[in-house]
Amino acid sequence: MRLLQHIFLISIIVFYSDINYAISATPSVFNPPVLPSSSKKPSSSKPSKTTLSSSTPSSDKLIIEIVNTLLETTPVEKKTTKELYKLSEQKPVWTSDKNIKAAFKLLGNAHRKGLKNKDYKVEWLKTKWKFLKNAKFPSFHQVALFDSTLSNSVLHYYSDTRYGRIKTRRVGAFLEQNKKVPEFTQKIWDAIQNEQLVELEEEFEPTLFLYENLKRALNNYQDAYEQDPKGFKSGKTLKKGGKGEQVARLRRLLITMEDFPVDKDGQPKNTTAAENVFDKSLVEALKNYQGRHWLKKTGYVDNRTLKTLNHPLPKRIEKIELGLERLRWQPHYTENRLILVNIPSFRLWAYNNLDEKPFTIRVVVGKTKGHKTPTLSSKMGHVVFRPYWGIPSSILKKEIYPAMKRDPSYLKRKGMEMTRGGRVRQKPGGRNALGLVKFIFPNRHAIYLHDTPSKSLFRRSRRDFSHGCVRVSQPGDLAAYLLGWKKANVKKAMHKGKNNRWVKVKGKIPVMIMYSTALARTGPGVTFIGDVYGKDATLKRLLNQRHHSI
Repeated sequence: MRLLQHIFLISIIVFYSDINYAISATPSVFNPPVLPSSSKKPSSSKPSKTTLSSSTPSSDKLIIEIVNTLLETTPVEKKTTKELYKLSEQKPVWTSDKNIKAAFKLLGNAHRKGLKNKDYKVEWLKTKWKFLKNAKFPSFHQVALFDSTLSNSVLHYYSDTRYGRIKTRRVGAFLEQNKKVPEFTQKIWDAIQNEQLVELEEEFEPTLFLYENLKRALNNYQDAYEQDPKGFKSGKTLKKGGKGEQVARLRRLLITMEDFPVDKDGQPKNTTAAENVFDKSLVEALKNYQGRHWLKKTGYVDNRTLKTLNHPLPKRIEKIELGLERLRWQPHYTENRLILVNIPSFRLWAYNNLDEKPFTIRVVVGKTKGHKTPTLSSKMGHVVFRPYWGIPSSILKKEIYPAMKRDPSYLKRKGMEMTRGGRVRQKPGGRNALGLVKFIFPNRHAIYLHDTPSKSLFRRSRRDFSHGCVRVSQPGDLAAYLLGWKKANVKKAMHKGKNNRWVKVKGKIPVMIMYSTALARTGPGVTFIGDVYGKDATLKRLLNQRHHSI
């Protein structure tokens, strides 16, 4: 038997066999038998007919019943559940009607956060609670099962909200945060004691604007799907002056996506009274949509735009849910600066102030086969001008050494040299694979941002060509933006300065290299992006494994 079950079940048997419990006379509120603070032993007189002990089986039979019932559901949050009942001194946790209702509200709205309600057994819990409220003599195992299942579900929910639902290494990310079980559980216990479960949720959720925008977009898409499950579905192009039901569906979809400007009450502005007419306001809204998806801003539904609009709403909702999950893996950011790279977008956004318009440039990321750029989080500390390139051992073995065997002059031709330690590095200069500047942030993958002499690749729409590091299209401008230097000074450092010059960045800047096929960067309007590394299917499969039946 698991340690948690030993502790929980034995303590229940001891307390319930030694102390008589009174059943509340109020039928409208469930008050499970509550342990008194006193540890007095019961009197030797016969128990009255209203005590729980008068209607329960023998201790041996009770132990078997509780063990068999609880073994039907293996707790997900084993360590935290054990810790919670340690804090409660092995007494039932859910003795407050207000707390139970608050817990049901949280668990019942899990889908509004991109989670799955069925993961938290909320419907079973509601049914069991209704039964226990109306039961004259609830048995020990019924009370124990309800209390432990609700505890486990709430802990499970808060853990998912704070840390995400899977071990991120299973999808090639190394972002798991150190979950300090005592501290985590203490916060939940305090919230239960103070009846502040809803307030605690706000503390655990990611605070980054990307998460807030995407969560709001999710709710918009869910509402749109409930109102019109068919969504926009058309086989023909639409343009200004057109009329019909498909135009009305297009209008409703763009309103959902918040591509229409809205007034102070959140209502779309400049819309015609006839929603089935393709008017000027619909043209402008469609241009907004096309711009967010890097489509040509035609203002009418051309073939490429039609393909994206015809994508089923459930599939869009699923992508948003995956995006929210990935953002939960990130640490909680408190700084007002950020460097964001979204791998499938092939783009970088740099913020010196999160409230201001960012500096944005194109990037080249790792190849799909063998050199994928990893998801990571770090802080940028230095910019290096005219860097050496210390060639990684994997590239040496696969590319450099074979080339040296074929051509003895290979190193000289490529501006490379052998160091005293037997390593190979490329000298600074225009031919250097890192270009004239690189941006350093410590991480286990030895990934960094850098310049490149291969400028033509930035003109391509799909840009996965590197060995894993991120190449930036305007390295000098990025360095000037981050360092606060004049562009002339940066240019001098890149072209005429001393080799391998390290410049410290004032106040380390958070770097977030993420992978998301749904991005709401400037507001709830979502940009959906191609799954260049094919990661969505793997993540979806892992998350679907999290469903547990009671």
